Amino acid sequence: MAQITPKRVIRAVAAILQNGSYVFMSSRPHGKVHALSWEFPGGKLESGESPAQALVRELREEIGVEVLIEDCIPLTFIAQRYDHGDVELHVLKITRWLGEPQALEGQEIHWQDITKPCYKEPLLITTQKILDLLATGC
Repeated sequence: MAQITPKRVIRAVAAILQNGSYVFMSSRPHGKVHALSWEFPGGKLESGESPAQALVRELREEIGVEVLIEDCIPLTFIAQRYDHGDVELHVLKITRWLGEPQALEGQEIHWQDITKPCYKEPLLITTQKILDLLATGC
């Protein structure tokens, strides 16, 4: 009998930086899985990190903003199967940050009005799910 190889589990975190009805999004850099797809900033959790600790680190590295752990509020959790693995995505809303988000990894950046459809393509499945959630007023 053939064995089924379990999918790789990827623990990740995404940040919602919101200014009025606008949320910050960026494209995935060249060389990464799903390169050029649109997502919310964040990344993989390192061993022993909480989602908030990972976001503080990722936001500093990826978009140059400083965030305190207490300003990272859990919003939702999404489990999503992709070809490269099963993603367990913790989504946190950032209530305050210091600095203006910038493209430190060569990615494109965009402030999306959540009251309007997003025309950035391609969108990751999880990105669309989060946009749909935010459009409901969460």
